[in-house]
Amino acid sequence: MENNTDKEEKEELESEYTENPDVSKSLVNTAREKKGLWGILGVSLAILAKFKFIIFFIFAKLKFLLIILKLGKFASTLGSMLVMIFIYAQIFGWAYGLGFVLLIFFHEMGHYIAAKIVNINVSGPVFIPFVGAFISMKDQPTNATVEAKIAAGGPILGSLAALACVLFYTMTDNNLFLALAYSGFMINLFNLIPVHPLDGGRIVTAISPKIWLVGIPILIYVSIKFFNPIIILFLIMGCVQAFKQWKEPSVDYYNTSFSTKIVFSLIFFGLIALLGIGIFYIHNIHMIYR
Repeated sequence: MENNTDKEEKEELESEYTENPDVSKSLVNTAREKKGLWGILGVSLAILAKFKFIIFFIFAKLKFLLIILKLGKFASTLGSMLVMIFIYAQIFGWAYGLGFVLLIFFHEMGHYIAAKIVNINVSGPVFIPFVGAFISMKDQPTNATVEAKIAAGGPILGSLAALACVLFYTMTDNNLFLALAYSGFMINLFNLIPVHPLDGGRIVTAISPKIWLVGIPILIYVSIKFFNPIIILFLIMGCVQAFKQWKEPSVDYYNTSFSTKIVFSLIFFGLIALLGIGIFYIHNIHMIYR
């Protein structure tokens, strides 16, 4: 009778296990049956073997997170850049939207590279739709020469990117590159208006802050011609900076050598001439095909 009872209980347990398979329960039962440390170790290895794919998945994700952390400085750059591309693509199409944002990217990277050369710690570029992009300086320039070098980097690399679009146009005869070149020339030319905090206003600090008095009327005209709250904001900031310099002149900060003034004069007026010629060239092509 006892043998029959044991047999029936065994069959009942097997039936229950078949209908409700539970791997964790089976492993726990095995651990109870085995005695000592070796039994526990064996079962632990069995659990690891069962769930190794989960462990590998977790480590893969952690590795991915480490890569993201290493690229954290440019995470905001990439994220804001993609958002800006998407928005402009909805308005102007994907090709122009992508190209336009890349032109701004090259401009900002010019500032970034120049800042690194003069050992100024800056953030990666951050893009704001319908405004542009900026890099924030974590360290401030110690004099006008350093400030001018960082400011000049943007229009220099940005102008080269626009010229590259002209080159692509001559090679492909694709009007998309002509439109991008025109946009690039205009963006960099606007930034060269000698009003602080625009690039032009920062470059001329190495020549003479008095040039701001020339830039302010130009920006007033631009703000009337192309009314935009951002341009108005730049105008207000430029007037405030000019007033502060007139009220309390920072003689030491803006004191630069004659050779430095010559170099930055050539850079500033040379960029204006180059961009002006580029815009004139595109206007002529437009008139020919009109």
